[in-house]
Amino acid sequence: MTIDEVLPSVMIPVALGVAVVATLLMILHLVRVYPSAPKRVPIKVRADGRPSQRTAGKAVLWLAPAIVAALLVVISVLAFVLPPHDNERSVIALVFVVVAEVAFYVTWTTDRQIEMARKMTYRIAPARMLRALLPLLLTIAVTVFVAARV
Repeated sequence: MTIDEVLPSVMIPVALGVAVVATLLMILHLVRVYPSAPKRVPIKVRADGRPSQRTAGKAVLWLAPAIVAALLVVISVLAFVLPPHDNERSVIALVFVVVAEVAFYVTWTTDRQIEMARKMTYRIAPARMLRALLPLLLTIAVTVFVAARV
């Protein structure tokens, strides 16, 4: 048995496992920090690193993780109900890696929202935001490139 025979059969389950673990870690992190979060948090962090002027109750921190978890469930169900063709497996595996990286970015952004609500910081440097977002952007670019070649 060669690597070319084994890799396609485990590629999607391994990538799904990575996405599930990242999503669970994101949710567990939020469960841990949620009780100590301020009652009001900024709704989002804008591209220039400043918090939005609008604030909401701390329950808004659950919105992005809920969307990521729902997206993961939908993609997982579709991947197993409608199995991909052999040439599509790498794209589906990369999509699961993108979901895992989105979970990391959501966790990072949630921490920044809490910091801003506590007035620990008033702005995140755009270079720092780019550094947090760069792995996700690169993986999306690779996924699009691989999908275009399929």
